[in-house]
Amino acid sequence: MQSLSPAPGARRAGPLALAKALALFALFALVSIPSPLGATPLYSAREGRTCDNCHLRPNLWKNPPVFDRKCTMSCQGCHVDPAGGGMRTAAGRFYGSATLPMIATNPRPTQDWDSWIGRFLWRKDRATTFTDSLPEGPADYEASKDPRFAAHDRSALGSPGGGSSRYAPFPGRTGPLNADPLLRMSWDVRMALLVAQGALFFPMQADLAMALHPLEHVTFLGNIGARGRSTGLSDTVDDPRTPYLREGFLLVHEAPANLYVKAGRFVPQFGLRIDDHTAQTRRTFEQDGSVPDARVTGVEAGVNPNYPYVNVSWFRSTAATRVPAAFDIFDTDDTHGMALNLGYRELGWSAGASGLLHRRAPTEGGDATSFALHGALNPWFYRRSLPLTYQAEYDWGRWQRTSGRDTHRRAFWHELDWRAGNGVNLLLAQDWADPDTEVKDDHAYRVSAGVQVTPYTGITLDLRGRALFPATGQAGADLFTQIHLWR
Repeated sequence: MQSLSPAPGARRAGPLALAKALALFALFALVSIPSPLGATPLYSAREGRTCDNCHLRPNLWKNPPVFDRKCTMSCQGCHVDPAGGGMRTAAGRFYGSATLPMIATNPRPTQDWDSWIGRFLWRKDRATTFTDSLPEGPADYEASKDPRFAAHDRSALGSPGGGSSRYAPFPGRTGPLNADPLLRMSWDVRMALLVAQGALFFPMQADLAMALHPLEHVTFLGNIGARGRSTGLSDTVDDPRTPYLREGFLLVHEAPANLYVKAGRFVPQFGLRIDDHTAQTRRTFEQDGSVPDARVTGVEAGVNPNYPYVNVSWFRSTAATRVPAAFDIFDTDDTHGMALNLGYRELGWSAGASGLLHRRAPTEGGDATSFALHGALNPWFYRRSLPLTYQAEYDWGRWQRTSGRDTHRRAFWHELDWRAGNGVNLLLAQDWADPDTEVKDDHAYRVSAGVQVTPYTGITLDLRGRALFPATGQAGADLFTQIHLWR
């Protein structure tokens, strides 16, 4: 956006600058695609309504002291990467097989038995007994050592050297899944169909991740993937950035209060890591997870004792004018930055704030200081007849043009979701951005409506219609469909 800089003291952009701004937003509306690596904070906001979304019923479970608890509404509850996205933990896998799909392969949460889909479309899923004799997990850490809770899991092998501590996930709480494996591999594959002025079918993502947990408290995570190209499969394969190391870091974890430290290549935490990288709260503020440029090399530390959370990172990155090496995580320039993310995620609501600093020469992307306020409300937690979830985020900040002159940018996103039945989510979203407050009429907003269907664990279909309304010029619209295969 540096090319849109007005002359010093000017407020109104010239015709060329305005045309460029509108072209960028038209591109954003008509060829944008949901993020290949998106996490879904919707699940974090929604599923605190009942504990058996992520593990077997509490039954006789004895709550340990707060600093010993693994329960959290933060991303690290369901993902190996505490920032969210990518490989899932045993709790995340249990959720993906019990709560998320239409047909469950682990015991369905008790509050989900009465889904209208289950009553009218097909039989009740075979994994639920519909009595009070549901499977029970261990009552405490000592009981989890009972041989009857041993894992039977082909997707996660072995156990770390030295055994597991009371700060590791407990065997038996997630049924037959290996709660704390030595080796775990996963994949995410997406194909997409975009209908705008014509129809375009293209690959979005092909990721393979591996987590090695050789010792208690230590995990190595690597995620290698292709960068999906809307121009087709051949361009995706021929892209010099395919494949590349999306994430690669050492994680020290399974400590009191869910304390962790990670070091390597990652995306710094800022705002809500929603599953649409084209939302301007992500793209405008350098959080577009679909591109290698968003990755940094550094250290992040965080703590999450049940509901409050805080994490902070320091990092180096490449200049915004070039793409980092595919596998050399130390390929950085004379740039550095910091990120801070903190808040409180309760069972029925959440509120948080973020800050992100980039310090770079003007010719390498320029300095940027950004802030975010974000939160969610889950009426479903308070009343079973209201399966709705609302999320919102507002971002603002200062950034530096190539000329060295400062300007400001702003963005807002919010979304309302209705859980219509087992495996079916309906959504209505709006996002808005003013990428340069000194350029007149470069702002625009977009409205999206869609349905997400998960018929069976590991398969998600996403259909969205989107319309863009720029400040000047014609509105644009498209219809986007994707199939997501994950494990």
